[in-house]
Amino acid sequence: MKDSVSGFDLARDSDGFLWFMPLFMLAVLVFGLARVIWERMPAIFALTGTVGGSVSAYLMYHERSITNSSPRLVATQWTAIFWLGFVASVGVATAAFIFYVKRSRSP
Repeated sequence: MKDSVSGFDLARDSDGFLWFMPLFMLAVLVFGLARVIWERMPAIFALTGTVGGSVSAYLMYHERSITNSSPRLVATQWTAIFWLGFVASVGVATAAFIFYVKRSRSP
């Protein structure tokens, strides 16, 4: 027996917080592409990136832990795509934090 679940199905069946992940990543993308924001207000850009990446990584890990712990008829596996997304979210948060630290030291 084989069954699959899409990301939409996971977001619909979860607590409803998974819908924040694309919103946070969209905010990170918009603030990152708007040069005016990261030149004039680096703290806003860094805060958006750090919070957006951290919350996305937390929600991904939280959803993974809920799905794996529940007893199921069909065993679930996490693919490399999940891990790439998780590492990318952590990377966004780390890069934004490093950006802020470097920008706050310069005159």
